[in-house]
Amino acid sequence: MHIQEVFNAIYSNHCYEYFIIDTNYKVIEYSDKVFDYCDTSSKDIFELVPELYGLDEQLEDILYGRVSSYKIPIVFKNNYYVNIHIYPGRKYLGSIKGSYYETLIILFEDVTTISKTKQQLIQEKNEKTLLLEDISTKNRQLEVYNSKMNQLVQEEIKKNLEQQKMLELQSRYSQMGEIIGMITHQWKQPLNAISMMANVLILKHRNNTLDTTVLEDKLNDIVVQVKYMSQTVNDFQQFFNPVKEKVYFKVYDTISSVLELVKTEYFNKNIVVTLKGDNSSRAFGLPNELNQVVLSILKNSKDEFFKSPKESMWIDIDVSTEDDSVKVEISDNAGGISEDIIDKIFDVHFTTKEDGSGLGLNISKNMIEEHMNGSLEVENIDSGAKFTIKLPIKG
Repeated sequence: MHIQEVFNAIYSNHCYEYFIIDTNYKVIEYSDKVFDYCDTSSKDIFELVPELYGLDEQLEDILYGRVSSYKIPIVFKNNYYVNIHIYPGRKYLGSIKGSYYETLIILFEDVTTISKTKQQLIQEKNEKTLLLEDISTKNRQLEVYNSKMNQLVQEEIKKNLEQQKMLELQSRYSQMGEIIGMITHQWKQPLNAISMMANVLILKHRNNTLDTTVLEDKLNDIVVQVKYMSQTVNDFQQFFNPVKEKVYFKVYDTISSVLELVKTEYFNKNIVVTLKGDNSSRAFGLPNELNQVVLSILKNSKDEFFKSPKESMWIDIDVSTEDDSVKVEISDNAGGISEDIIDKIFDVHFTTKEDGSGLGLNISKNMIEEHMNGSLEVENIDSGAKFTIKLPIKG
């Protein structure tokens, strides 16, 4: 037989090139030009022949003699068309479990020449197949990516909402502490008045000069002072009792209740706060959140006055109706906001104060625009700054 001669003829004409791999799929031998068909010079058979991915079961079938060969037909590799044949190599007879093969022969059968007439068709087919596979893979990857991104976005939204709630709560507690301080200061005068009237009654009683008219007058005066203090507590409770559902409310009256809580503080600092305008306009939203925003803006004006006090210091609050919204304009003569930072004052954690958190105005804008579908803007005027709040009339 001419087996060797046939093999030499085939090999010399470069119709076949080969790899020989062991049972661990490591390359142990190869022909001279086999790498012409590969995109890499790696000795990893799966990098050299990625077409073998997923064929572990078929390779084991050949190694253990369950099948005699396996063929991957018409593969386009590195500008060649090849049939990839997998055959058993050297047989190992020393195992007590039966015979199996120590190696596999992976043959590249070059069919480029005989496929020339079909090359264009095959090329188009392969290109389309590769394109569809690539599109399919990318679509799957895109679906996975979109799913992960959607999950991350939802997690971030949840985190941001939780953080925003914490920031709003922090701001609320800060305002609560400030107003408690103001109320404590406000109560000193009625408490002193009650104490003085009680002492007068005690002295007159001891001197037997207490008549019914004086007693009634002083007790009525005490009742008036107690009612004032009680109203202050009610206003405080109302202010910090959050309304979770939007309601129709009178904007003028809501702001007036805030001023009742803080008027003494501003009066003592020689800051004149004036509320004027339409006292009947109604908005749809969360009145207590509007209170917090107004209080935050008032505090910013007050802080600016502390930096550069003036002989005349004023804050004007004007309520009006405009188209389909209620407009609240809060103006002062505190000197205005530097043009370098006016576009940043609503940014989270932006502050010009040494002990400031940069949360007040950011939270205020979020409350008005996100919670109540309104708007909050700021601009400089001749003598200071003006904040403009717009709230929807209808829900």
